[in-house]
Amino acid sequence: MIAPLIRKPDRYRLMLLVAFLVALAGLPKLIVAPADTVAQADDVTVIEAPAADVVADPRGPQTLRLLGPNIGPETLDPARSRDLSTAFFVRQVFRGLTRLDRDLNPIPELAERIEISADGLNYRFYLRGDATFQNGRLIDSDDVVYSLTRAIDPTTAGGDPSLLGGPTFLSDIEGFDALLAGEADRLTGVTAVDATTVDIRLKAPRSTFLMKLTSAPASIVDPDDVARGGDWWRSPNGSGPFSVEYWTENDSMILESYDEFYSGAPSLERVEIRLGANTYQAYNLYRGDQIDVVPIGVGGIEQVLSDPDQAEQLTVTSLFSVDYIAFRTDVAPVDDPAIRRALQLAFPRDKVADVSYQGYLERPEGIVPTGMLGRDWPVEWPEYNLDAARAEIAKSRYGNVENVPKIEVYVSGYSTAETVRDSLERSLGLDIDVIDVEWSAFMNGLAAQTFSAHELYWGADYPDPESMLLSLFGSGRPDNYIGYDNPQFDTLLTDAAAEQNVDARAALYAQAQQLLIDDAVVIPLYYDVSFTLQKPYVKGLEITALGILRLESVWLEH
Repeated sequence: MIAPLIRKPDRYRLMLLVAFLVALAGLPKLIVAPADTVAQADDVTVIEAPAADVVADPRGPQTLRLLGPNIGPETLDPARSRDLSTAFFVRQVFRGLTRLDRDLNPIPELAERIEISADGLNYRFYLRGDATFQNGRLIDSDDVVYSLTRAIDPTTAGGDPSLLGGPTFLSDIEGFDALLAGEADRLTGVTAVDATTVDIRLKAPRSTFLMKLTSAPASIVDPDDVARGGDWWRSPNGSGPFSVEYWTENDSMILESYDEFYSGAPSLERVEIRLGANTYQAYNLYRGDQIDVVPIGVGGIEQVLSDPDQAEQLTVTSLFSVDYIAFRTDVAPVDDPAIRRALQLAFPRDKVADVSYQGYLERPEGIVPTGMLGRDWPVEWPEYNLDAARAEIAKSRYGNVENVPKIEVYVSGYSTAETVRDSLERSLGLDIDVIDVEWSAFMNGLAAQTFSAHELYWGADYPDPESMLLSLFGSGRPDNYIGYDNPQFDTLLTDAAAEQNVDARAALYAQAQQLLIDDAVVIPLYYDVSFTLQKPYVKGLEITALGILRLESVWLEH
């Protein structure tokens, strides 16, 4: 995905309605899934769909009222899903071969069984016999081949691959490069063996492949539905547990349950989601019993905690997400390593979470959030030192601060970059301009790599450091918005992709993250934390480190 899953600046109102996608998986002997769903036979790893382990007890009306984004979603076409809020909506209406469970393990979804070859290159998916589109037609292998091909084919987006979500998640599949380049019209690595069996062959072993298949762009769509043309996705024939009953931008979207969903009809009969101007005054809407679940921003936490009843309804979840500033290495003045090092040395990054966010957010170490792969991710940072920062400026080609050109940092909406600007202008006398750009223009500017520096809130697309490191900084990757190119960094991530031992893989990730810090191309500002209020009668809501992934597990007890 060229601009996948970028948190919109109004991040707290989106917190509950976005989904990062995927799950922890791996090569043979590295598959992380419920123990009773994984087996080894004849050097083939087998993953089967687990049995349901939660029994819902719905009572009273089953209408869940949620708060959506104030902008969007832009589309419900899975292939063109490029941001978190859109991915949340897509995931309720469409589904793919796999999904995440509540523990962020990848499990079969529209597939009921997955077989992985010993070399980690071949994946065979056996489709469920009861998985249907919402018009009742069975989902077959041709639908899978069509959907995965379409998610990569530039013709899906009028010839512009930057508008597609698929390239971020499906690039491991054999034939990807030729299809994306327009040199082929099919994804050769995906084959329909028969009506209910699909083979996928990878270019090289990839420990995160099953994670990526849980992404919104990997969802299965109905070819006949797409053939209607135009805005077919406004009332799609989905493959998920909810269908679109009503949708008006800047007003609301109403989803209703699809009673023939393979795992059974969702307990929720209806989901009402406010959009646009209807999302303002979120806390008041919650207290007025007009919405059932709401994210709370840092500025509202004290008010919530001061009310014992509200405090009991608050859930706090550390997220796999980071807010950071990144610098190009080929645009003046930040192309000079000494200038970038001076910025690192002069900004007290550890104070952003404590001072700007009253200690409610987490201090960052690097780009990889705490808790990924069940561990911390410390890095060696240059200590805050203004004298050292001035010395770096003196060593730069500019010689002194008066000669350093203006540094431009691009943002969209609310930003922490203003704090950075104020601190560095005060301490070093640097001239820094924070430029606010409208959201769609910001996304397009990132994709075109037109910004010399930018602040970005990035949530992991799947619960593995690769989603932060490779996606954002791998050479030639569609989401490498600063054009970072370090062969040693790329080699470490290539080695990590094929590494079957989790600890060894983590060691490679740690080395790669340290290179980013040593090259002074990033300043992490904070790791995010979600604060969620939900009514006591809302049951079964799973809030993970990747956000809320699905709603069919939810029921109400009025």
